[in-house]
Amino acid sequence: MLRSVFSSLLLIGLLLPLQVHAQCDELECLLCEGLADDSHYAEGAMKSIKHLAPGKDHWIFRSDFDLSNDFGIPLEFVADYRRLIRQFNDYDMEIVFVVQPTRGLMHRDKIREDKRYGFDYPTAYANLQHFLTQLADGGAHVPNILPLVENPPEEEYFFRRDHHWTPSGSHATAGIAAEMIRRLSAYHQIADRAFTTEKTTVLVKDGTLNRGLEHICGNSYGFQYVQGYQTIPDSDGAESLFGDVEEPEILLVGTSNSASRDDEYKNYNFEGYLKDALRRDVLNYALPGSGQEGSMLQYLLSEDYSPENPPKIIIWELPASYRLDDEIIYRQLIPAIEGGCDFSDDIAGRNKVTVPVMEKSQRLEVYSNTGADRKKLNDFDGYLDLRFSDLGIKDFYVITYFDNGQRDKVWFRRSSVIDGGQYYLEIAQKAPFAEANLLSVFIESSEPIDSESTLEVSVCR
Repeated sequence: MLRSVFSSLLLIGLLLPLQVHAQCDELECLLCEGLADDSHYAEGAMKSIKHLAPGKDHWIFRSDFDLSNDFGIPLEFVADYRRLIRQFNDYDMEIVFVVQPTRGLMHRDKIREDKRYGFDYPTAYANLQHFLTQLADGGAHVPNILPLVENPPEEEYFFRRDHHWTPSGSHATAGIAAEMIRRLSAYHQIADRAFTTEKTTVLVKDGTLNRGLEHICGNSYGFQYVQGYQTIPDSDGAESLFGDVEEPEILLVGTSNSASRDDEYKNYNFEGYLKDALRRDVLNYALPGSGQEGSMLQYLLSEDYSPENPPKIIIWELPASYRLDDEIIYRQLIPAIEGGCDFSDDIAGRNKVTVPVMEKSQRLEVYSNTGADRKKLNDFDGYLDLRFSDLGIKDFYVITYFDNGQRDKVWFRRSSVIDGGQYYLEIAQKAPFAEANLLSVFIESSEPIDSESTLEVSVCR
């Protein structure tokens, strides 16, 4: 009797999943109409994954990033981009842009026809090609990743439900980048060092897009398991024993795809693959959540950087969806490369002020060029150097006034992963400010400032 009852329960337990599965086509029952509803992408992390587009074989894409056809530096920023690369080159730094193709380009075979969101492979491919050409024409070195797009590697380049590349995608890209870097003259001026890459833990990836699916529909596709790798230096004998190893002369900056993270499940070994293929050490400054230029800024503001002893090669990992289309990128990085006012002989003024407790939107004048001591700063080809004693001040405006009635208002808003304290800003040079004299500089709090601190302001050329 007991066996009969158990058999009946077992039969029921087996039949129920079969009945549910019979209602699903490719696990369609895990999806819901809410995936196309804009309201689900209005806040927080959901903003960055709009819209979730289900693909074949349990893939998920993002309409705004993965399925974009639009790449490249907008025309109004091309001149600034060229200035940036020239500034790096003037300080004997070679820039290598490693552009990461989108998930749509690399896994176009997984896109569903009814969920393409306008994605067109020929258009996207042509625009990516144009982007690479723009970067190269501006003076950077750009490894050709187009053959990788045309013939994706057999192993998956990206995770199926996460926006990061897999170790396989990282490996394939590092190989292409290394092939170009080995042709640079600067590469041959850097000390040789051997590395070994080995298997490590298996990466268990839930995925940002999978979590988005669960947030909207209450369901998820589960985990993906991918073999992880790590790269370690070979024994260097006495040098390794006593730590007599030269500082890396190759720098890596970029996004979470390249970052070295404490969570071993989020390391894709791009840095390691580069070291192995190049037989050169690499200093990794890539940071998760730092945007397109954040990790570069973090390095240039750090004690590791000096304009008197810069790295020879900078590898800049850049997802294709980033377009270098924010003027503040250039207005910060270009003076940062120079090292700020510490390395300038032309100081137009210094001022030290107390920053009081401030409410949101309250203003404080921090530099004045008026009265009897007024300097002629018309068409001033220089920058502001601001140094807060309170490193937590990361969200504020800088407002610059000119004698023709114009003002320039710039919003600084640094993420938690980028240090505060030091800020650079080129003085506005566009047509509305032409021939005008700089009068004053204010800061405006965009978030309350809870404690008193000091600010040193320098204006230099």
